[in-house]
Amino acid sequence: MIRNPALPVFILLCSAPPLLAGRINFVYPPEGAALPAVAKTFVFGNVSPSTATLTINGQKTDVYKDGGFIAYLPVQGGTFTFRGELGDGTTAQRSIRVGQEEPVPAPSTGTLSLRFTSNLSDEELSPGDYLKVTAVGTPGHKALFSLEGVFEDREMQEVPPDSGKYYGSYLAGKPGGGELTARFRTGLFGRNAEARAKGKVRIMARPELLETSTDTVVLKDAPDGGYLMFLPEGVKLVSDGASGGYRRVYLAPGQTAWVEASKVEPPGGLPFPFGYGSETGSIKLSRTAFGTSASVGLYSKLPYCAEVTPWGLRLTLYYAHLHTNYVMYDSSDTFVKNVTFRQVSTDRAEIDFETAPGALWGYDVSYPQGSTSLQVDLRSAPKPSLAWPKPLSGLVVVLDPGHSVYYKCGERRVPMKDYSFSTMPSGCSLDGAVGPMETFEVNVNLAIAQRVRDRLEALGAVVKMTRSGDEDVELQNRPKIAKELGGDIFISLHNNAIPDGEDPFGSPRGFTVYYYHRQSLALAEALHSAYLRDVPLPDEGLRYGDYLVARLTWMPAALIESAYMILPEQEELLNSPQFQDKLAGAVSDGLLGLFKVPAHPAAKKVKK
Repeated sequence: MIRNPALPVFILLCSAPPLLAGRINFVYPPEGAALPAVAKTFVFGNVSPSTATLTINGQKTDVYKDGGFIAYLPVQGGTFTFRGELGDGTTAQRSIRVGQEEPVPAPSTGTLSLRFTSNLSDEELSPGDYLKVTAVGTPGHKALFSLEGVFEDREMQEVPPDSGKYYGSYLAGKPGGGELTARFRTGLFGRNAEARAKGKVRIMARPELLETSTDTVVLKDAPDGGYLMFLPEGVKLVSDGASGGYRRVYLAPGQTAWVEASKVEPPGGLPFPFGYGSETGSIKLSRTAFGTSASVGLYSKLPYCAEVTPWGLRLTLYYAHLHTNYVMYDSSDTFVKNVTFRQVSTDRAEIDFETAPGALWGYDVSYPQGSTSLQVDLRSAPKPSLAWPKPLSGLVVVLDPGHSVYYKCGERRVPMKDYSFSTMPSGCSLDGAVGPMETFEVNVNLAIAQRVRDRLEALGAVVKMTRSGDEDVELQNRPKIAKELGGDIFISLHNNAIPDGEDPFGSPRGFTVYYYHRQSLALAEALHSAYLRDVPLPDEGLRYGDYLVARLTWMPAALIESAYMILPEQEELLNSPQFQDKLAGAVSDGLLGLFKVPAHPAAKKVKK
């Protein structure tokens, strides 16, 4: 084209802002999440493009090649906001609530304050117990506390001085009780402050007999402690105290436990005297398809616990007095070699079922319906063929893909497939972990389990699943399902996260294998050894873990945490079919190692 030189030329110079094409998606913590009082915590999510430069609250944050990120940042108590910004100017924010320590009242010339920080619920004590109380209030005063109908104005100590933290104790004696109050000691015309505890205190005249009111009642070593035993309905318990919605249970001299108050009730039938529950009768053994079943004669359902020993199983009975004159063996039974018993104390008896060393594969203890006799089932090891190409034939393996595919929304269950984590309905919570790219752990667990299943079936094992798709399987039902499916081995498959406030970069993060019972240790060791060989992630070790799915007694059980959902590079691995195959290979190699399966003949030839 030829321009006419007579026409004027206009040049328009424009300065337009760049297009904001980027995106920041904060995934965790969710909007409005309540965190404990921490100084720093982690936040993760994803950005696009994945090559973008990201800062959060002014701190540069690395972005993984798929766009995922995780950062560990300082936070402050109260409402706190993470503010993210990309290099193109794109911004986003996520607000959470961070707990903060309540300040102790400062010395004041105005109104005094005093309040209890203990006894927030009703408490019961036995004579000889200590009532311990704590309160906070205006520093620098003399505090006194009283228990209605029992004592008045016992002095509390301020420790450390001028801290506003007051402590008191009382050795329980005579029965009685009611409201617990506290006040400052002042002069005749001095100002004062008074406090009234939320919970009342009662000193019991004597222990009370209770009975478990439902199946699978848990006894703990403390209200917030670990598990001691699991009892069925109708078991008698002697209670000598209560606190925080729990009843304290006297088991034997120097041994107590705690049970949820809602799980016990006054007993039916005739109560037994305190300190003496039932005599033991004859013990009868019978050979079974799984090993041996023993019946222990009792006249009341007593609390019990079982412990696997190197030589078999030890059964401890509480409130029991030994009066066993006969042990009746089954001449066709070669699994249980001997039964011995002893009275350990006035309230505790022990019965040992002796097998060959290390021969006990699992056990179950129960009261058959309508009977007070205790049934003890002892299980011998399965015997897979060990012959290639199907060396695991004869073995039943139950795989448990951890967690549920539903959000928990109060009493409702909402399918997770209907919402991403970022759009999860208000008031709902996730069962399991989620990754920066919003990968759900529950889905990865199932994908890995399906590959493990295929590997094990190719080796001849029969594989059952606690869930094979979108079934809503309650956690507490999974061990029960495993037994009903006839399992010989139980493996629960999971992937990891960390608690709020923990540093995700503070230590190497990788795989962990957990066990609970002695008979499960060999399984866990074999799986852990295979993971060490096959899985290219840091080893966080073989660990004892008090997990419900690991407490299965009928068969060896292990829980595997294969990787960390919250780390972008490990989330990407977990979504990879090749890495899922590696994990499946590690599990199958672990079982081959557990049963000491000889090397494949083809592998031997290659080696030569």
